[in-house]
Amino acid sequence: MKQILVMALSIQAVVAAVAWAGLYFSRIDVSWGIGSAPLYIALGITGALVSYWIARAITVSNSDFGATLRDHCKKLHLAFRHLNWWQIAVLALAAGVCEELLFRGFLQPWIASLFTPSAPIVGLVVASVVFGLLHYASFIYFLITAVMGLVLGLVYWLSESLLAVVVWHGVYDLIALGVLAKFPQRLGVYPDVVDKPR
Repeated sequence: MKQILVMALSIQAVVAAVAWAGLYFSRIDVSWGIGSAPLYIALGITGALVSYWIARAITVSNSDFGATLRDHCKKLHLAFRHLNWWQIAVLALAAGVCEELLFRGFLQPWIASLFTPSAPIVGLVVASVVFGLLHYASFIYFLITAVMGLVLGLVYWLSESLLAVVVWHGVYDLIALGVLAKFPQRLGVYPDVVDKPR
């Protein structure tokens, strides 16, 4: 249990370090949108709930996408099933902050600054593809993650609020990881391995 948490948090620490280094050397200013925090928090929570509902609908569907996602969920359940709710919350928060800081806060505007005149679109697409590639587990999972990256990137671009996408990502991960770890049957996943009481 501790090993998977330490490994996951270590990955997030590396992501945060790369993001901070990129921001420092590129001198990109991150737009948090703190002045409208309640609005962006509400947007993030709403987006997370809608995203989870769509992802769950795809996962439980009788499609190739659903079958592939259920297979991934089964493997992830075995890795994360021993995490308690506090550990799940810490991991979700770390992923929301660190990954959004890297992909939307740094990478998307940095790539955009390298290209003109279609700069924002290029930054959005490249950052989303890299986001998908770094979450690669299969082509289907890459595709879904890249689309999610496009949505988050578009929200950041239009709202100019990293807070909105951090909340969206963090709350989505909290729900998805919590259900995956504690209630996999809600995703159509019925693990073969059952823990014996300790």
